[in-house]
Amino acid sequence: MTRVLPRTSAGWPFMVVGALALASAPVQAQNVAQQGAAERELLAIEGYVKPPAVIERIVTAPRSQNVTLANQSPDRKHFLKVESDGLPTVADYGKPHYYLAGLQVDPRANRNRSLTTRGAAGLAVIDATTGQSRQVEVPKGATVSSPSWSPDGAQIAYIANFDDASHVYVADAGSGKSRKVTRTPLLATLVTDVDWTADGKNVVVVLVPDGRGAEPRHPDIETGPLVRLSEGKKARTRTYRDWTLLRDPHERAMLEYYSTGQLAIVDVKSGATRKIGAPAMIDEVDASPDGKWFRVSIMQEPFSYIAQYQAYGHTEELWDAS
Repeated sequence: MTRVLPRTSAGWPFMVVGALALASAPVQAQNVAQQGAAERELLAIEGYVKPPAVIERIVTAPRSQNVTLANQSPDRKHFLKVESDGLPTVADYGKPHYYLAGLQVDPRANRNRSLTTRGAAGLAVIDATTGQSRQVEVPKGATVSSPSWSPDGAQIAYIANFDDASHVYVADAGSGKSRKVTRTPLLATLVTDVDWTADGKNVVVVLVPDGRGAEPRHPDIETGPLVRLSEGKKARTRTYRDWTLLRDPHERAMLEYYSTGQLAIVDVKSGATRKIGAPAMIDEVDASPDGKWFRVSIMQEPFSYIAQYQAYGHTEELWDAS
């Protein structure tokens, strides 16, 4: 004999639905208890916790081994490959740094923090015809940033980032041998690349100024209140991804200190350095092909407490080499 059970609007016997609901309650309670125990166990460890294995494999995939043949030499004979060791280390990210109105500064090395955390492990020159690769000799203990071909494609200038300074090195594209060309460390906070003169004899750089004093010291006792000017009207302001707005006059002085550099041209053979103009808050420089003129962009005061440094005033100036 077959017994037909009444059906609900969903098509399931209501007696079975009730049974399933009653059976699932203890299972849910057990799952909650297990989850709570697992969370308490993690809290008790108080250390770094690894994600699930599948997530770890995705994040640590060796993308650094990918090769993109994009940086071709001016003579079209070679490609430049930037080699990476993969993700930056926790030690690099943990180095002391400042947030100054959106500018992240590594104060020990007078450079943008990105050069500290994102420097490459090395360089390689790839023959465009045969595909053969030649390693570029880079200084021990340094990472590499901002490689740039000389106008004739025979040399490569790059920034070598040491723990306490950044310098310009020039490598021979044929042999891969490198030599240091700057004697004074770079101020690589706003200008983070290397520019060649058209004759390939000099590189244009921004250096730490001679005789620069000590870093501005925050007063032990505040000298006044935090002041913001307003016109008494509601105004929209941006929300930034981190707390990088200037806070007080001390941070204004810090931003000026770490963005004021000396423009110079350096002979890549002799290392002779010729200063151009007076130190200024240079955030961009472009040399004329003959190396006799320089278009210089200079960040200007007053600084703002409600905007990041990219929104500050700038002047465009034309400097001659003398």
